Amino acid sequence: MQPSRRQFLAGLGAVLSMPSLSPISLAYSSVPTQVKDRVTGMIVGSLIGDALGGPLEFANETTRAGRVPGCRQWDDVRQLTTSEVRGLRDSLQMISYQEVRPDTAPYGPWIANAPAGTLTDDSRLKVILMRALRQLGDRDLKPADIARQIINFQPQLDVKPSEATARLLDEGLAQYRYAAHWVLGERDERIALPLDRLWAGVPNCSGQMMLTPLAALFPGDGEAAYRHSFEINFVDAPAAKDYLSALVAGLSVAMSDDSKIEQRWKNFETTMRTVDPYRIAEVPFVGRPLVTWLDLADSIVDRADGRPKEAYHLLETEGKPVYFWDAHFTMLVPWVLLKLTRFDAFAAMHLAVDFGHDTDSYLQVMGAMIGAVEGTSAFPAEMRENVDRQLAAEYGERIDDWVVDLCSRMEPHGEE
Repeated sequence: MQPSRRQFLAGLGAVLSMPSLSPISLAYSSVPTQVKDRVTGMIVGSLIGDALGGPLEFANETTRAGRVPGCRQWDDVRQLTTSEVRGLRDSLQMISYQEVRPDTAPYGPWIANAPAGTLTDDSRLKVILMRALRQLGDRDLKPADIARQIINFQPQLDVKPSEATARLLDEGLAQYRYAAHWVLGERDERIALPLDRLWAGVPNCSGQMMLTPLAALFPGDGEAAYRHSFEINFVDAPAAKDYLSALVAGLSVAMSDDSKIEQRWKNFETTMRTVDPYRIAEVPFVGRPLVTWLDLADSIVDRADGRPKEAYHLLETEGKPVYFWDAHFTMLVPWVLLKLTRFDAFAAMHLAVDFGHDTDSYLQVMGAMIGAVEGTSAFPAEMRENVDRQLAAEYGERIDDWVVDLCSRMEPHGEE
C-alpha cells in the first residue's frame, strides 16, 4: 500500500534533521528527471503555443497574408511532401503583436504593442490555477481555492494594476467571477450567478486553458488525473468536462511513458479513448462524444491524404463548430494536424497558425500535448526564454517555479 501525498510529506518530517531541506524540496528531488522534463515540456509547450497563436487569433486574411504558409491557396490535389513538412517545421517563428495586433484586449494581450512571447487568457487562467496550488500547503485542491484566486486575481501580486489594466482584468474575468462567487456560497445576484449560466452553457475550452497542468500531479495514473480534473472543474459546461479530463489523463500517462516516441503518441490517444471512470460511454443512445470526435479526426486525416487544404475544409464543415472555441473543436484541430504531419511537432504547430480562427487555443492544447510526450527538447531555447520572460514580466511567475510546485505535489501511485 502506497502512502498518500499528505502522508508522504508528513513522513518526511522525520528526516529533516538537515535544516536546509524541506518536505517540498525533498519531494521534488525524488521525482525522476524524465518526468520533470515532461512536466516542464507540457508547461512550456502550452505557453509557447499560446504565444505563437495569440498575435494572429481571428486575424483577417489581409493581416495573415505573408505571415502564414497559405495552404488554403494550394491546389486541391497538393499534398505535403517530406521537404514541405521540414519547411513548415523550420520556418515557424514567434512574432510580436506590434504590427498585427497592437491594441490590448480583455481575452488577448494586456499590454499594447506586446513583444514576442506575450501570453493571452489561455495562459492567464493557468496563472490562476498555479497560484491556487501554491496556497494549499498539505491540503488538497478544491474548487473554492480556484474561485478565491479568480476573485482576487491581479497580474503582479505586489503591484497595483494601472487603470487600463484593471479595466481589462474586470472584463476578462467578469464571467468567471460570477461563477466563482457562486462556488463560494454567495447568492447576491449582483456578484454571484449559477454555474450553469457561465458562457450561457456553451461547452467551450475554458477548462483546457486553465486545468491541463493538473496532469502533472498524477504522472502515469490517468484515472486519478481524470477524476481530479472532472471534480475540480467548474469553469466548463458539463459536455466539456469529459474532453478536458480525458486530455489531462492522456497528458499524465505520457509524462511517465518509457516507450519510444511513436508508441507514446499511441498510448496518449489510447488513454484519452479508454479512461472513462464515470462510464460516459455507457450512456444509452448517446455514448461518449469524445470518441466520436477522435474517430472523426482519423477519418479527416485519411480523407485529406496529406492535403492540408482539404483537412481545413473537413474540419470546418464536419467538425461542426458553433464557435471556433468549442471544447470539442479546440481538441479536434490539434489532433488532426498532428496526425496529418505524422506528429512532426513544429510542422503541425505551423499548420495550426495557418488554419486560423482561435489559433492560441488550438496551439496551447497542441503545445501541452507535444511537451508531455516529447519533453522540453521539442521547443527551441529562444521560444522557451521568450515565454518565461513575459510570464515573469507580466505576472511575476517563472516556469521553473511552476514545475517545482507541481512536482512537489505529485501523488504516489498505488492504493491508499
